[in-house]
Amino acid sequence: MAEIVQSKRALRELQTTKLHDFLKDSTNKPKLAALYQRLFDSPAFNNSRTIGVTLSMDDELDTQPIIHEALAHDIQVAVPRTLPHRQMEFVLLEEKTQLNQTKFGTIEPVNGTVIAKNQMDVLIVPGLAFSRNHYRVGYGGGFYDRFLKGFEGVSISIATPVQLFEQPVWDVETFDVPIDQLIFSEDQEGL
Repeated sequence: MAEIVQSKRALRELQTTKLHDFLKDSTNKPKLAALYQRLFDSPAFNNSRTIGVTLSMDDELDTQPIIHEALAHDIQVAVPRTLPHRQMEFVLLEEKTQLNQTKFGTIEPVNGTVIAKNQMDVLIVPGLAFSRNHYRVGYGGGFYDRFLKGFEGVSISIATPVQLFEQPVWDVETFDVPIDQLIFSEDQEGL
Protein backbone atom coordinates (compact mmCIF):
# COMPACT_ATOMS: atom_id res chain seq x y z
CA MET A 1 0.00 0.00 0.00
CA ALA A 2 1.27 3.45 -0.85
CA GLU A 3 2.32 5.72 1.94
CA ILE A 4 -0.26 8.34 2.81
CA VAL A 5 1.32 11.58 1.72
CA GLN A 6 -1.43 14.13 2.14
CA SER A 7 -4.73 14.90 3.72
CA LYS A 8 -7.73 14.79 1.42
CA ARG A 9 -8.07 18.55 1.77
CA ALA A 10 -4.48 19.19 0.62
CA LEU A 11 -4.85 16.61 -2.14
CA ARG A 12 -8.04 18.30 -3.36
CA GLU A 13 -6.23 21.64 -3.66
CA LEU A 14 -3.33 20.07 -5.55
CA GLN A 15 -5.58 18.00 -7.82
CA THR A 16 -7.85 20.95 -8.62
CA THR A 17 -4.84 22.85 -9.97
CA LYS A 18 -3.46 19.83 -11.85
CA LEU A 19 -6.83 19.04 -13.42
CA HIS A 20 -7.40 22.69 -14.37
CA ASP A 21 -4.02 22.81 -16.13
CA PHE A 22 -4.62 19.48 -17.88
CA LEU A 23 -8.09 20.44 -19.14
CA LYS A 24 -6.98 23.87 -20.36
CA ASP A 25 -4.07 22.42 -22.37
CA SER A 26 -5.45 21.93 -25.89
CA THR A 27 -2.83 19.27 -26.65
CA ASN A 28 -4.72 16.96 -24.27
CA LYS A 29 -7.91 16.92 -26.36
CA PRO A 30 -7.02 13.62 -28.08
CA LYS A 31 -6.41 12.00 -24.67
CA LEU A 32 -9.80 13.21 -23.46
CA ALA A 33 -11.51 12.03 -26.64
CA ALA A 34 -9.96 8.58 -26.16
CA LEU A 35 -11.24 8.42 -22.56
CA TYR A 36 -14.77 9.35 -23.62
CA GLN A 37 -14.61 6.72 -26.37
CA ARG A 38 -13.57 4.04 -23.87
CA LEU A 39 -16.67 4.91 -21.84
CA PHE A 40 -18.88 4.87 -24.94
CA ASP A 41 -17.47 1.48 -25.96
CA SER A 42 -18.03 -0.08 -22.53
CA PRO A 43 -20.77 -2.71 -22.22
CA ALA A 44 -22.18 -0.97 -19.13
CA PHE A 45 -22.74 2.27 -21.05
CA ASN A 46 -24.03 0.55 -24.19
CA ASN A 47 -26.49 -1.63 -22.29
CA SER A 48 -27.88 1.24 -20.21
CA ARG A 49 -31.39 2.55 -20.38
CA THR A 50 -30.70 5.37 -17.90
CA ILE A 51 -27.45 6.95 -16.74
CA GLY A 52 -26.79 9.45 -13.98
CA VAL A 53 -24.20 12.15 -14.61
CA THR A 54 -23.41 15.58 -13.23
CA LEU A 55 -23.66 18.81 -15.16
CA SER A 56 -19.99 19.73 -15.09
CA MET A 57 -18.59 23.11 -14.15
CA ASP A 58 -15.37 24.80 -15.22
CA ASP A 59 -12.31 22.88 -14.05
CA GLU A 60 -14.18 19.58 -14.10
CA LEU A 61 -14.14 16.90 -16.76
CA ASP A 62 -16.74 18.06 -19.30
CA THR A 63 -19.82 15.86 -19.08
CA GLN A 64 -21.55 17.31 -22.15
CA PRO A 65 -19.98 14.71 -24.49
CA ILE A 66 -21.35 11.96 -22.23
CA ILE A 67 -24.81 13.52 -22.14
CA HIS A 68 -24.87 14.01 -25.93
CA GLU A 69 -23.71 10.44 -26.61
CA ALA A 70 -26.30 8.98 -24.26
CA LEU A 71 -29.16 10.99 -25.72
CA ALA A 72 -28.03 10.19 -29.27
CA HIS A 73 -28.41 6.49 -28.40
CA ASP A 74 -31.78 6.87 -26.67
CA ILE A 75 -30.31 6.48 -23.20
CA GLN A 76 -32.15 8.58 -20.63
CA VAL A 77 -29.97 11.00 -18.68
CA ALA A 78 -30.57 11.92 -15.05
CA VAL A 79 -28.74 14.74 -13.27
CA PRO A 80 -28.29 15.28 -9.54
CA ARG A 81 -30.03 17.72 -7.27
CA THR A 82 -28.66 18.23 -3.77
CA LEU A 83 -30.89 17.86 -0.74
CA PRO A 84 -30.45 18.67 2.95
CA HIS A 85 -28.10 16.50 5.04
CA ARG A 86 -25.69 15.98 2.14
CA GLN A 87 -28.13 13.81 0.25
CA MET A 88 -29.00 13.98 -3.44
CA GLU A 89 -31.57 12.72 -5.89
CA PHE A 90 -31.49 12.38 -9.65
CA VAL A 91 -33.90 14.08 -12.03
CA LEU A 92 -34.46 13.13 -15.68
CA LEU A 93 -32.94 15.65 -18.05
CA GLU A 94 -35.83 16.42 -20.38
CA GLU A 95 -36.92 19.36 -22.50
CA LYS A 96 -39.15 20.62 -19.69
CA THR A 97 -36.42 20.34 -17.03
CA GLN A 98 -35.38 23.76 -15.78
CA LEU A 99 -31.82 24.23 -14.56
CA ASN A 100 -30.50 26.81 -12.13
CA GLN A 101 -27.16 27.64 -10.54
CA THR A 102 -26.94 26.94 -6.81
CA LYS A 103 -25.16 29.11 -4.26
CA PHE A 104 -22.23 26.69 -4.57
CA GLY A 105 -21.99 27.27 -8.33
CA THR A 106 -23.31 23.89 -9.42
CA ILE A 107 -26.05 23.62 -12.04
CA GLU A 108 -29.05 21.61 -10.83
CA PRO A 109 -32.61 20.91 -11.94
CA VAL A 110 -35.28 22.91 -10.13
CA ASN A 111 -38.15 20.76 -11.39
CA GLY A 112 -38.57 17.52 -13.26
CA THR A 113 -39.13 13.82 -12.77
CA VAL A 114 -37.19 12.31 -9.89
CA ILE A 115 -36.12 8.74 -10.53
CA ALA A 116 -35.38 6.08 -7.95
CA LYS A 117 -31.80 5.03 -7.34
CA ASN A 118 -32.52 1.56 -8.73
CA GLN A 119 -33.79 3.04 -12.04
CA MET A 120 -30.28 4.07 -13.08
CA ASP A 121 -28.17 1.46 -14.80
CA VAL A 122 -24.95 3.51 -14.72
CA LEU A 123 -23.77 6.35 -12.53
CA ILE A 124 -20.83 8.44 -13.74
CA VAL A 125 -19.08 9.43 -10.52
CA PRO A 126 -16.94 12.58 -10.52
CA GLY A 127 -13.74 13.03 -8.55
CA LEU A 128 -10.35 14.66 -8.30
CA ALA A 129 -8.14 11.62 -7.64
CA PHE A 130 -8.60 7.92 -8.37
CA SER A 131 -6.57 4.87 -7.42
CA ARG A 132 -6.29 1.81 -9.60
CA ASN A 133 -8.10 -0.14 -6.88
CA HIS A 134 -11.14 2.10 -7.51
CA TYR A 135 -11.06 4.45 -4.53
CA ARG A 136 -11.56 8.14 -5.18
CA VAL A 137 -11.29 11.54 -3.65
CA GLY A 138 -14.29 13.65 -4.53
CA TYR A 139 -14.97 17.31 -4.04
CA GLY A 140 -15.48 17.03 -0.30
CA GLY A 141 -19.22 16.93 0.26
CA GLY A 142 -19.63 13.18 0.63
CA PHE A 143 -22.74 13.22 -1.56
CA TYR A 144 -21.61 10.40 -3.86
CA ASP A 145 -20.35 8.11 -1.09
CA ARG A 146 -23.76 8.43 0.58
CA PHE A 147 -25.61 7.87 -2.69
CA LEU A 148 -23.49 4.87 -3.70
CA LYS A 149 -24.48 2.95 -0.57
CA GLY A 150 -27.22 0.68 -1.84
CA PHE A 151 -26.79 1.70 -5.49
CA GLU A 152 -27.37 -1.45 -7.57
CA GLY A 153 -26.23 -0.15 -10.97
CA VAL A 154 -22.67 0.21 -12.22
CA SER A 155 -20.64 3.13 -10.93
CA ILE A 156 -18.01 4.40 -13.37
CA SER A 157 -15.38 7.13 -13.10
CA ILE A 158 -13.12 8.57 -15.78
CA ALA A 159 -9.55 9.31 -14.70
CA THR A 160 -7.34 11.64 -16.70
CA PRO A 161 -3.57 11.03 -16.44
CA VAL A 162 -3.20 13.67 -13.71
CA GLN A 163 -5.94 12.05 -11.62
CA LEU A 164 -4.72 8.44 -11.61
CA PHE A 165 -2.69 7.00 -8.73
CA GLU A 166 -1.30 3.48 -8.47
CA GLN A 167 -2.51 3.25 -4.85
CA PRO A 168 -4.34 5.78 -2.68
CA VAL A 169 -1.98 8.44 -1.33
CA TRP A 170 -4.80 9.53 0.95
CA ASP A 171 -6.45 7.89 3.92
CA VAL A 172 -9.22 5.57 2.71
CA GLU A 173 -11.95 5.83 5.31
CA THR A 174 -14.67 3.33 6.21
CA PHE A 175 -17.38 5.44 4.55
CA ASP A 176 -15.47 5.70 1.23
CA VAL A 177 -17.27 3.59 -1.37
CA PRO A 178 -15.11 2.28 -4.25
CA ILE A 179 -16.45 2.65 -7.75
CA ASP A 180 -17.13 -0.41 -9.90
CA GLN A 181 -15.25 0.59 -13.06
CA LEU A 182 -12.43 3.03 -13.64
CA ILE A 183 -11.82 4.30 -17.17
CA PHE A 184 -8.30 5.45 -17.95
CA SER A 185 -5.88 5.15 -20.85
CA GLU A 186 -4.05 1.85 -21.02
CA ASP A 187 -0.82 3.76 -21.53
CA GLN A 188 -1.36 5.83 -18.38
CA GLU A 189 1.13 5.19 -15.68
CA GLY A 190 0.08 5.63 -12.09
CA LEU A 191 1.26 8.80 -10.41
